[in-house]
Amino acid sequence: MPSKRIFLVLIVLGLATLVGCGSTATHTAYVSLPNSNAVAAYRIDNKTAQFTAIVGSPYPAGDSPSSVLVHPSNRFVYATNQIDNDISLFTIDTTIGSLKEVLPRTPTGLTPGSLVMDTPGTFLFALNRVSSSISVYSINSSSGALTPVAGSPFATAANPVAIALAPSGKFLYVLNANLASVFAYTVAAGVVQPVATPPVQVGNGALAITVDPAGNLAYVANATDNTVSVLSVNSSTGALTVVGTFVTGTQPIALVVLGQFLYVANLGGSNISVFSVAPTTGVLTQITGSPFSAGGAPLFEVIDPNHLFLYAGSQSGMIISALSINSTTGVLTTTSQSASTGVAPSSMSVSK
Repeated sequence: MPSKRIFLVLIVLGLATLVGCGSTATHTAYVSLPNSNAVAAYRIDNKTAQFTAIVGSPYPAGDSPSSVLVHPSNRFVYATNQIDNDISLFTIDTTIGSLKEVLPRTPTGLTPGSLVMDTPGTFLFALNRVSSSISVYSINSSSGALTPVAGSPFATAANPVAIALAPSGKFLYVLNANLASVFAYTVAAGVVQPVATPPVQVGNGALAITVDPAGNLAYVANATDNTVSVLSVNSSTGALTVVGTFVTGTQPIALVVLGQFLYVANLGGSNISVFSVAPTTGVLTQITGSPFSAGGAPLFEVIDPNHLFLYAGSQSGMIISALSINSTTGVLTTTSQSASTGVAPSSMSVSK
């Protein structure tokens, strides 16, 4: 009898292990759809990148949601509504991943675009393009509610286009296309202050900026010049120094870093350029086979939480495609997996 009981216990434990694996076999993704005034939701298989639309998707948002961001707790989603000049807060059903908006919405400045958040999910930053400012909010960890930080919104140079936050949360960078410049700011308890050094010059048509996970380098996509500017980051002051400028494909529009590789989405070339990054100098070298096909007019790119796939959102094809990543070489390979969005997607954020 004891042996039978042990056998039964082992069976139960085995089933429990299988259930546990099943619960972590997928991750969720949320996509802003400005032309539908909605946010779409998908469950994606970790191993195959197969997309499955979540029940009820897409979910109504405000007028023309442009940027979407998942809280690191995987309990909340935020979306900037650029016509309504506010932010939508959605709670996530932890069982199926569906969304439910919590009203009222939070006011911003005029035409909020880019959203960034610090690593712990304590502060949310929204770039207001027309009113040329940054709205900063503290995040309630229980409800996800947003409260403006004292002094917010913080002024920027006229007509900013994108922002990036250093992984440390201590420095914020604002990209200005008209001035072809990056402005650096310090961040302390959500308060944004300009760095004393002057802005750094980048290329023409600069539209996207990102900081590498180590916080040592920043990258700017110069859509008009068909180049990427590489900038080194002073870890003490946040000041930027130009490392160099490197040729990409046609009309680079989005950037993402994974390990030693930089992935640049080329809107005009409908492909993705991949560069290896020299660890000490930041110099870029395009890898063999680059650029890689990415469907029609990729507007954004996102790395999946397991670092196996790159998701590219197609403006003209109205789809999100999954490309597999070779972590050793950086090579991208087209897969058969994609999701039709019905209208052009503008941004995507995945659960961790």
